[in-house]
Amino acid sequence: MRRSIFSSPPRSRARRHTLLFVAAAAALLLLVYLASSVLAGFLKQTPGGPYRVAVDAGHGGGDNGASGLAGSQEWALTQATAQALWELLETDPDFIPLMVRADWDASATAGERARTARRQHADLLLSIHMNSDGGAGTASGFECFPAPPQSPQNAGSLRFADLLAAEMGAAGAALRGQGGVRYAYYTPEGQRLIRERGDLNEQNLESFAVVELPGCPAVLAEQCFITNQGDFDAFAGPEGQRAAAGCYYRAIRQFFGLPAQPPAPGSAA
Repeated sequence: MRRSIFSSPPRSRARRHTLLFVAAAAALLLLVYLASSVLAGFLKQTPGGPYRVAVDAGHGGGDNGASGLAGSQEWALTQATAQALWELLETDPDFIPLMVRADWDASATAGERARTARRQHADLLLSIHMNSDGGAGTASGFECFPAPPQSPQNAGSLRFADLLAAEMGAAGAALRGQGGVRYAYYTPEGQRLIRERGDLNEQNLESFAVVELPGCPAVLAEQCFITNQGDFDAFAGPEGQRAAAGCYYRAIRQFFGLPAQPPAPGSAA
């Protein structure tokens, strides 16, 4: 029997079938990967905790930050506030608090801390700082800085910033700028520029690494001026640290669509 020139020999057909099977398997694996990625993204946006919250105590590990009244140092005050917030989150089943450095006293750059939060799949990051006017003692108030307008996380960061400012304002803090929410940028020469939330002229510049790099909504909060007696008494001492931590905690709960205060133990949710 003469074979048609359009017929493949048995070995060639088997090889072609093998290649088709391998291609189909590869396509199936790709579809499974894409589907799992979409599902993971959907689940991350779907309400329901526990939510992973990164708490960053500004400075520390040899970096003292600003100096304030009575010999106070920014790093010690931010760590105490961060610890108070950590304890609130740790006892709340709706959250998993994340450490963004080995311990409160470990040294790590802002970029390293942000990347740690990204590796830990944080849903939200708050970086806690204290402000200074160089010792003049005349500046006061709360301000916070969300991820900048060019960031894909700007919308969530801005919403979180508004909640933080509202809570601090309700606790008695003066809100600097437009409602306590501003943007910060750095020039190529390292000069910091502060812009009000409605001013979008500096979008080609970098902002704080800790709000640009974690891959989730993020805000840097300047809790108070530790060079101002009124601010220091209200938000930098032990009671003030706990008060600010409570403001942050309530804002975090509201960010995730939870009531500002969790239900009392034993009560109906």
